[in-house]
Amino acid sequence: MERIAEDSPRKGFRISRFAREYAERSPHTYGGGEFGTYGMWDMRGSAESLTVAKGFGLIEDADGAPLSDWDSRGYYGCDCTERTNRVNAEVAHAAFEAAGVEHWEWRGMIAFDAGDIRGLRIARQISDCLAGWSILDDDRHSELEWDDACKMIEDQYTLPEGVEAGDVINKMPEVPHCSNCSSCDVDDAMEALGYLQCQDCDTWLKTETEGAMCRDCTEREEEGECTCVASYVDTLKHTGTYATMADVRTIQRSCDTCYPEIWPHVSLTLAG
Repeated sequence: MERIAEDSPRKGFRISRFAREYAERSPHTYGGGEFGTYGMWDMRGSAESLTVAKGFGLIEDADGAPLSDWDSRGYYGCDCTERTNRVNAEVAHAAFEAAGVEHWEWRGMIAFDAGDIRGLRIARQISDCLAGWSILDDDRHSELEWDDACKMIEDQYTLPEGVEAGDVINKMPEVPHCSNCSSCDVDDAMEALGYLQCQDCDTWLKTETEGAMCRDCTEREEEGECTCVASYVDTLKHTGTYATMADVRTIQRSCDTCYPEIWPHVSLTLAG
């Protein structure tokens, strides 16, 4: 730990070794070199304006960069990256909170009171954990992964009444992990649940009949004002079944009104 300013409103204010190194080597933020001093003053200023801390520290992540904070208002990245950031930030903040150590967000990173020995110990423990595994809480990560997968399915598909996104995921070989870098094809899972998609639209039907159509699409095959198809659809509703296009054409071939309208050349040949 280092003392950086004798004129600080809080005498003995200290900056952790890692935070000092970051300020000195961070060209994207301060330019490094002499600008590192400005970075440390900015660190101190954030602590003194936002907290009662007597120091400033950053947590070293496995890649040597400071551990990122996470705020849902600023979410914009890939799910799999943001989910890890969120879990690690939650764990870090909770650890400082439980120990009574001041902690806050600074330039998108987690800062803590490096004037408190407990904060330094917690930061070191977190860094050591991250060096061995990139996720601080696997159970929380799995929970968020499940929630994100459910939301992805709900956003991309209109599921039938009584079927939840979780029901679909349970029939998949693995949980779809990211809406940005992975696909989410639910056809096989829905078929395992007993559903097929309408031949002509995206409505899911409780049927095993390949090529089945929903009732709305079936009714669109009506010819003029003839009601043979509509009557057929009423029967389908009563029996809880669905028709294929071949079924509809069979009904229309037996209809005296539809047949000559749909197949006029055949009708003329027969009449001749």
